[in-house]
Amino acid sequence: MDHILVSINRCPPSRQARVARGECVNGSDGRLVQTAVIGSRNSGRAIILPTDADELTRWRRRHPAYTYWCGTQLGGCGNELSDRLYRDKVCHFAHRPHTSCHRTATGAASADHLFIKDDLAAWAGRNRLKGRATSRDLGTGPGDAVDFRVGAARQHVRFQFSKLAHAEWHQARRRLSGESATLDWVFGPGTAQPETMEALYDEYGYLLRFRFETQGAVRRIRLRAEDPRRSTDWVPLDACAMTPSGLRLPGVEPRRRAGTSPAAGAGARRNAAPVRRSREEQVLALKEALVSAARFRTRPTWEALARTAGSDLLGLSVPDRVGLLVAVERVGGAEGRPLLSALIRNGESDPPPFVGDVITTVVGGTPATAAVLKRWCEREADRAFAVHGVPSRTAPSRLLLTADGQLAAQRTTAGPAQRQTIVHVEGGPVRQSAARPKSENLTPGVPLLRDTEIRHALHSARQRRGPRPRYAAALMARAEEALTRLPEPQRTELVAEMATTRRWLDSRPDTSERNPRQSRRAKKAADAKKTAAAKQPARAKKTQQRKKAKNTLQGARPLPGVGGAQSKKRPK
Repeated sequence: MDHILVSINRCPPSRQARVARGECVNGSDGRLVQTAVIGSRNSGRAIILPTDADELTRWRRRHPAYTYWCGTQLGGCGNELSDRLYRDKVCHFAHRPHTSCHRTATGAASADHLFIKDDLAAWAGRNRLKGRATSRDLGTGPGDAVDFRVGAARQHVRFQFSKLAHAEWHQARRRLSGESATLDWVFGPGTAQPETMEALYDEYGYLLRFRFETQGAVRRIRLRAEDPRRSTDWVPLDACAMTPSGLRLPGVEPRRRAGTSPAAGAGARRNAAPVRRSREEQVLALKEALVSAARFRTRPTWEALARTAGSDLLGLSVPDRVGLLVAVERVGGAEGRPLLSALIRNGESDPPPFVGDVITTVVGGTPATAAVLKRWCEREADRAFAVHGVPSRTAPSRLLLTADGQLAAQRTTAGPAQRQTIVHVEGGPVRQSAARPKSENLTPGVPLLRDTEIRHALHSARQRRGPRPRYAAALMARAEEALTRLPEPQRTELVAEMATTRRWLDSRPDTSERNPRQSRRAKKAADAKKTAAAKQPARAKKTQQRKKAKNTLQGARPLPGVGGAQSKKRPK
């Protein structure tokens, strides 16, 4: 008991209450240690300690010889742990007294990379697969990823536990694809970047996910496939199968190629015999595929478009692709609508060079550099997402190109011939004020935005370079005027964006001092008070003056015979 009291005294005073609940264990950072390994410091056999006292008692009776360690495969210190049984709080592992440990993950999910290795080994044995599972440290810990390889078939499945940047994923995928016949990437919760998800949706039509469920002292993996519209049910590993084309989940029809290498893809294209369609059919199919991509806010590659719009598009030459895209842009479209061809990208998420030829033919102007082309296509893709997305929103203005192929400065007013996209929103029509002349633009540097665009402008003002607080403050004045014209729910959304921007302005050191803002309701109350004070009757004013007078005989008529003599004061 003495060493327990010493341990409590060594904890900071702010943590003594946590010690009483069993949360501050010797040498730890105050979090409950729920996982450990059995047998030795280098063991890979993980366990979750039962948190209930009766369950832990039964566990001790079944396994009296077990020893528990803060294993190195968990990122721990390698020291031995003791299992603490409590009746009034959660049971947990604890380090020995005066032990220092810098383990960062101690919860129930901290040993999932070890549990999945046990599941994969058992699954491979039941399916007679000569596979091996290996943990990978990608920079944040030993459980960043787990690779499962089937040696004879050169098949590879990676289970991603840590969040991975899209560029890193793309580079690692290219390297692993060259080493394997098939490659499947299964992502844990919150580990896939949006760009990675879009790339997998385009290529395979779905994304593989995994999660874990606690079953007693261990955790079991569950998998499912999902796309932007639906997902399959979570299934155990035993419901999956390793096929010649890779990992297969029930209820999923893969759209992948037979092999991941370029040679295998070329062979599949040579063996396929696509049906040639007329030019009109190709144009309509390609436009429908591009509109569908804009609806789901994705940017497909030309290969993904060919899988959706027809395999006969895959073998087209670059001039034929340009001519087909030009025809798509000119079919039943109004002037100023988004250029759907800007959605197309290559494997590095950059627009292909032939998109610049489409821009030259349809819009006018040729981007001078690849950076200008990428920036122009990003804006145009955002415009396509706004018009065709569900729900739709007001599209931003198109970026203009100068004669030398550079991006022109943003113009503050729309040209008379430019047509605007009509957006139907919930809450009725949006009442827009009449176009104001340029002389009424009292805030220099702030464009005359429509009421429905101010909310997006406030959000963008917090990310722009330069004098951001001054620009955001000017937009706040415009937002105050727009509140009187916007219907619900646009008014509520704008009020929330204004509150966020106001807090951001107050938190910035470069924001100039300003007078405290008075709400509209308080301003009306103050004006009403001034008006009431101005209309107060003169009788009330005289009454107030009479109350303030101290001499009660002031203004009284003098008594006869007294004349101009001063009257004596009455005794109080």
